[in-house]
Amino acid sequence: MIGPVANSVCIIAGSILGALCGPVLSEEFRKKFMNVFSCITLGIGVTMLSKGDSLPPVVLSLLFGTALGEAIRLESGVMKAAFKAAGLFRRKKKDKPVKETLSDTVFRDQFAVATVLFCVSGLGIIGSMREGLTGECSLLLIKGVLDLFTAMLIAASIGSVVGVLALPQFCIQSALLFGATVLMPYTTPTMFADFSACGGIIMLGAGLRQMGLVQVPLISMLPGLFFVMPLSALWKQFM
Repeated sequence: MIGPVANSVCIIAGSILGALCGPVLSEEFRKKFMNVFSCITLGIGVTMLSKGDSLPPVVLSLLFGTALGEAIRLESGVMKAAFKAAGLFRRKKKDKPVKETLSDTVFRDQFAVATVLFCVSGLGIIGSMREGLTGECSLLLIKGVLDLFTAMLIAASIGSVVGVLALPQFCIQSALLFGATVLMPYTTPTMFADFSACGGIIMLGAGLRQMGLVQVPLISMLPGLFFVMPLSALWKQFM
């Protein structure tokens, strides 16, 4: 449970610091830091991908997982939920001028992005399952550091309310961690190696998307993480 707790604390701390330091942080500074985060994400993805054992089950799991995610419109559903959550934290005012309406739009957009980054990011899901399977929480600690600065940058624009996302983030990561703990006795080193490689490809997509280079369907790819271990076991048994 070290990872989820540390990650939540970082989000809360970052949101408070960002709200206090908002006037000092320029738009250019925020963009540069987000590009640094993207490079870190790409580096993590390459490292995880290099630990894979067999590529075919990894490729198949990502294809099946993405097909399922797109079929049920997983990414659009998550984004709609994030926009609804954003609306709960933005009070509507009567007779608002046009400028205030634009501010509401910016608030909802940034709050929705923060919801996805904190609660359903590839690194968070992979890191939670990894801690549950191995007890090793380094990925969630890295995510905590990244989320600390991300929360600062977003809170600098929309305020410390972004800190409330620490609660759903903690619940999701804890559920994944305990679920992976139940599966731990049934996993093999090969299965976990292919799980790491699958997560690495998703992390590469996350880095590319953060940079704005390619609109990779990240959330739709996440179901692939649940296919990869069974497919890895079958591949090892029959090939």
